[in-house]
Amino acid sequence: MTHERALRVLVLASKPRGLSPSQRFRLEQWAPRLERDHGITLDIAPFESERLSRIINKPGRLMEKALLVSRDFVRRAGIVPRVSGYDAVVVHREAALIGPAIYERLIAATGKPIIFDFDDSIWSRAQAQGNGIFSRLHFFGKTSTLCRIAAACTAGNEFLAAYARARNSNTFVVPTTIELDDYPMVAEPRSQSPFVVCWTGSTSTLAHFEHARPALERVARQLRLQVKVICNCPPGREIPGAEMRFVPWIPANEAQEIGDCHVGIMPLPDDEVTRGKCRLKALQVMATGRPVVISPVGVNVEIVHHGRNGFLAGTDTDFANRLLELAASSELRARLGAAGRRTVEDRYSAAVGAAKFARVVRGVVARTREMRLQKEAELTDQERS
Repeated sequence: MTHERALRVLVLASKPRGLSPSQRFRLEQWAPRLERDHGITLDIAPFESERLSRIINKPGRLMEKALLVSRDFVRRAGIVPRVSGYDAVVVHREAALIGPAIYERLIAATGKPIIFDFDDSIWSRAQAQGNGIFSRLHFFGKTSTLCRIAAACTAGNEFLAAYARARNSNTFVVPTTIELDDYPMVAEPRSQSPFVVCWTGSTSTLAHFEHARPALERVARQLRLQVKVICNCPPGREIPGAEMRFVPWIPANEAQEIGDCHVGIMPLPDDEVTRGKCRLKALQVMATGRPVVISPVGVNVEIVHHGRNGFLAGTDTDFANRLLELAASSELRARLGAAGRRTVEDRYSAAVGAAKFARVVRGVVARTREMRLQKEAELTDQERS
């Protein structure tokens, strides 16, 4: 436990606890360690009501969604008077689902320091594809505004940090992390046949799974292959020649299901959105001790050193060859899997992420206090003169 002054920080997040991977593997995951090890208490205030969160990603019901979004937007105004009771405010991605940075500007006007935390290319219009009418109500310039008005920015990788740093020099990379207490090493399946390849993701990233299709089809022609998909819904098409296994995503058994395979894959296109991704899915697989084959896009090339703790595969042929190489050698799978686990332990654990974030929070609070004391001293000097 730190001997520094205890701090209270208000977190403006999008969803209630446990629903958003972005929140779960950043602020929600760090919260217990921040309080226990660094004396910083996070109070998370979501924008979405429980009711809105239950339906927002389901098809249809537009009138009900619009009404709930409007109600939650108005309800969000109640957060502004509360900031006076906190040492700082964290805005994770945005304070409100729609509209410009109204609430963020109001909070900044109180003098309370804002830390802007984000882990995606949320300034990109491509990031909002699939959100229907709500994407038209989203102000994409909000991200740039938040970077400028924040006392500090914390970004999930260097690509995102470069965007923020162009607008705010007080920018830090704090990667998305894995709570290793929740992600123990998992033994691979006892049988090597079928060879189990696992992909995990959300409905919005199912399109990325399709980038592995040519490689998986080739592998399925050469050996008995099972393709395991962990998601909210199954892929629209099967892989010809492969046994398809769909596992509905459930937080309670996420780690065990991810690790119960021979290799995890993360195929990606190379664009502005994917370069901003923080590679959580690759880290989840690596944490369980399974080897990964991933596209060399964005921060992937920082996480995986080809042939040492995983494989990078830039073409369909590379992807298929790396999978076949892993299928042929349990020793190679064990070596890469163990090295991947060490990578997460050393650089991407929740303990590492919480410590980095704590330094940012304490630095912001200290600078704000110094500036306030300096201003008070200047006013006192003026009064004396």
